[in-house]
Amino acid sequence: MERVEWVEFVAGTVYYAALREVPRTNGDEIFFSVDRQLVYVNFYLDFGPLNLGQTFQFSQILNRELSKAKSMGKKIVFYSGVDGKRRTNAICLLCCWGILYNGMSATQAYASFNHMNLPTFHDATPTICLYKLTVLDCLKGLEKAVKCKFVAIETFNVEEYQHYEQVENGDLNWLSPKFIAFAGPHNEFKQTAEGYISLTPEHYIPYFKKHNVTLVVRLNEKMYDRKRFLNAGIDHLELFYPDGGNPPDDILLQFIEACEATPGAVAVHCKAGLGRTGTCIGAYIMKHYKLTAKECIGWLRLCRAGSVIGPQQQYMESIERRMWHAKRHLEDEIEECGHVVQVSPCKTKQKSPNNIFTTILQQVPAPKGNRAAMKLNLSYDFPTFQSEPSPKTQGDDLIELKHGRMKSPGKP
Repeated sequence: MERVEWVEFVAGTVYYAALREVPRTNGDEIFFSVDRQLVYVNFYLDFGPLNLGQTFQFSQILNRELSKAKSMGKKIVFYSGVDGKRRTNAICLLCCWGILYNGMSATQAYASFNHMNLPTFHDATPTICLYKLTVLDCLKGLEKAVKCKFVAIETFNVEEYQHYEQVENGDLNWLSPKFIAFAGPHNEFKQTAEGYISLTPEHYIPYFKKHNVTLVVRLNEKMYDRKRFLNAGIDHLELFYPDGGNPPDDILLQFIEACEATPGAVAVHCKAGLGRTGTCIGAYIMKHYKLTAKECIGWLRLCRAGSVIGPQQQYMESIERRMWHAKRHLEDEIEECGHVVQVSPCKTKQKSPNNIFTTILQQVPAPKGNRAAMKLNLSYDFPTFQSEPSPKTQGDDLIELKHGRMKSPGKP
């Protein structure tokens, strides 16, 4: 067995190895790998990090193996292949476990791997990425998110996360207790023979009402009548700017002020719910929780793969200090980091204030993998609505790719 790398992660207990071949278990060590089980499904040249659902899946696997190893008096060796991308994703998973389950800081978790020259993560584009996002950046983002009570091991629901990230079930993710990012709805429900699906506002309204979403922000062209959210008692804000671009100052200011003013959670979308959506939400998070741009992008990509694209990465760097020093909203002056009572004051959230991924599968039956799970039986007609002309853009390409990637996982 050729060891390319062999690192002690938890003294005498947990090790990481990069191996060229599947190892044979010996008397002192238990080997396991998730290279084939947990796979990042790319848009273009992006290859990681693996998302929160996969991170918690990995943690469950490692915890089981660790329990078994301790009972047998053995060591755990988590291994991956030697490819740089596989190593990067594997090390990121292991360090995330260290933060979530072993009380490590991001710096402590990554200390054993500082000597390695790992590839930096690539954004969801087919071109060269000049922005360098490292494993440590993602780990620091997770560490801050835990401190801000964006996520907690006691309440994270893997099944729910995996259900709602599917295109047919909403293509939505919580990024903080305040924000949902989701793909833009359309005026009519469509499902093509190839499996491409477009949802309507009515597919989202029950979920939004249940989770106290009081504002929807649209950043792309009009693809549905906003009155459909308004008539359901959910405010709606139009803040269009071009796909793939950065928000003009006036639009970013309107976005932040509207989100600060609304009493509940905010659901934000563009076309794919990745670039413009991640950028605007990221700005708010930097302002209110003082994450760096890299920490913020790392956290957003752990939550929702592909978030923040191309020049939006450098843009977030450019506004970092401006967001940190921006005047705080009046209500925030008495708000501690992670306070979510005013964010999601529904009964479920009041009982578990740290919970952003609540166990709603037990409350609202939604069969896993069932494409009809969120489909409504709409027996009435909507007013005639003409979508705005929109040439095919980056968002359309990402939506098509996401449909394909959900159907056939690729290889890292």
